[in-house]
Amino acid sequence: MQLNLPMVKRVFRRVVAGRSPEFHRMASREWVLCPAQRTMVPPALFLPGAIERIAALSPWRNWDAEHTLLAGGFIEHAASVAHLVTDVDLVGAFLYRGASKLKVGYGDEKVLDMGAAPVESLDEVHLMTSHSGSHFFGTMMLDDMPLSLIPEPGSPCIAMVSKPYLHEAGYRSLLQLPQHHVPLRARIRRLVYYTDFAQNTFKLRRYVELRRRLRASLKQQPGRSPPAGVYLRRGVLGEPRSLVNEDDLEQTLRALGYDILDPEHLSANEIAWRSLDAPVVVAVEGSHLSHAIFSVADGASFLVIQPPDRFALAYKEYTDRMHMRFAFVVAEPAPGGFKVVIDEVLRLLERLS
Repeated sequence: MQLNLPMVKRVFRRVVAGRSPEFHRMASREWVLCPAQRTMVPPALFLPGAIERIAALSPWRNWDAEHTLLAGGFIEHAASVAHLVTDVDLVGAFLYRGASKLKVGYGDEKVLDMGAAPVESLDEVHLMTSHSGSHFFGTMMLDDMPLSLIPEPGSPCIAMVSKPYLHEAGYRSLLQLPQHHVPLRARIRRLVYYTDFAQNTFKLRRYVELRRRLRASLKQQPGRSPPAGVYLRRGVLGEPRSLVNEDDLEQTLRALGYDILDPEHLSANEIAWRSLDAPVVVAVEGSHLSHAIFSVADGASFLVIQPPDRFALAYKEYTDRMHMRFAFVVAEPAPGGFKVVIDEVLRLLERLS
């Protein structure tokens, strides 16, 4: 059993200081990798009556952002910034510095740890994990994978404890990214971490590079024809979102030449190969949409089936950045989940073709 001494010291310092400063205030140096930007985005594609079916937003979204994504208009993209903080303690999912702490990884803060690892001494490292990326597969793909392209080649990098993702190692191999060391307890003399969630042009350049790397890894065979589109099943590993007429939808899409992918039963290589250069992706809203972000065709379209009680346009932020098209249908409540009107899916697919 080992005491979380950095946590105890932080509590004492916070009491003495009477405040807990934000972690980025501890930085001895900050530098802008990409300034804040303002861009115009197109409206989403949807059918009349769709908005009226929305009963609630996802808990991670807000209407101010969704309204602009729905109707089109100007979007503000935050700057990407590097922060250098000295003399940092890492314990589990948390970073400590003075009276400040930052939760980056996955897990609870503990005063006592029954199976505590020895404390590593690290000189200067770059942190390749974001808080959201340690909790959600989608943001791990959208944010943490691009993070690995920021430090200069050969720079020492670490990651923090994260939820276990079935496909992370496979995608890192396809994208030619290292599997970073994950210390459980460490004293870090110089830590560089990044604020890099925005869909700015800096993120765009890294998306383009990762898409290039995936194609180089797959070594596309001459004469291969991509499917008319792909349907990504959500599966059961994430939060429950049950499309009760999924079998009917899949049968309809198969008749149109779509490949039906079940990521929970496929490797990253199989998913990437079967979705490579697909012009359309259809799926229920959720992190599993990220399986297609690096493999779909340039200028592809995403058609997202929205649960009526969990509406979210998170992936439109990606498609807008990549100059792809985004359409959605809002499903109807049904016993055991929700039901999509298949004719609405077909009408939108015609408009996307």
